[in-house]
Amino acid sequence: MKISPLSPIGIFDSGIGGLLIAKEIKIQMPNEDFIYFGDTKNMPYGEKSKKFIRKNSIKIASFLYQKKCKALVIACNSITSNALDLIQKKFHRKILIFNVIDPVVNNKVFLSYKKIGIIATPATIHSNFYLKKIKKYYHNLDLVQISTPLLAPVIENGWEMKKINPIIKNYLNDLKSIDAILLACTHYLFLKQEIKNFFLGKVHLIDIQKIVVQEIKEKLSEKKLLCLHPNWNRFPVFYTSSSIPFFFEKKVRILFGRKVLFKTHVFNSV
Repeated sequence: MKISPLSPIGIFDSGIGGLLIAKEIKIQMPNEDFIYFGDTKNMPYGEKSKKFIRKNSIKIASFLYQKKCKALVIACNSITSNALDLIQKKFHRKILIFNVIDPVVNNKVFLSYKKIGIIATPATIHSNFYLKKIKKYYHNLDLVQISTPLLAPVIENGWEMKKINPIIKNYLNDLKSIDAILLACTHYLFLKQEIKNFFLGKVHLIDIQKIVVQEIKEKLSEKKLLCLHPNWNRFPVFYTSSSIPFFFEKKVRILFGRKVLFKTHVFNSV
């Protein structure tokens, strides 16, 4: 399959979490075209089994590969921690593959802290993916993981912040004396300000979007696949696996304006 700088970037997540990664791509690489896939039929992935996550992730990755994307961005921690190896095995010689964990773990930001809190979905926590990766490079770093199963569903369902805040406080009360916090689910990036407020600005939020997208930009440039000129005739395409949820469409409109395309793609059951 022939790809070029004009080929789109494929981005996928269980729902709206990856939209903030897509937005950062537009900020750092404004000429890039992308196709986004949100598995809205099956969201959230945080409570799903590893087998389910792997099976669905391969379907979505294959779909984006067939759309002639030049890169896949796995914008979901649950998918990365449970299915990255499978996706890499199938596509590593065919397409560039990025995820939201490795660029963060490999970043020197961890050298600045002694104790880091990690909040994530049950699927990510149970995989121990973060612990293994971080401890490999930072042996003396004190890590505290908290499973926060309610956050992704309430964000995805558009709960008002005044209803989400008590849930945030209930979880974060378990994180004591940390220097920094890692929001290990892209959905949680929608709660950055509320989490900052809880810690009164005394705990650093590791900036996942910027770190991840900076790596994507550098790698595309290195491979001479970075798009340097705008293409005014193409709009971002947002696929969902169910009829387009109101909250999903609303978030897309807020982040990307009205010049976008919405499509639905339903996978056949196996």
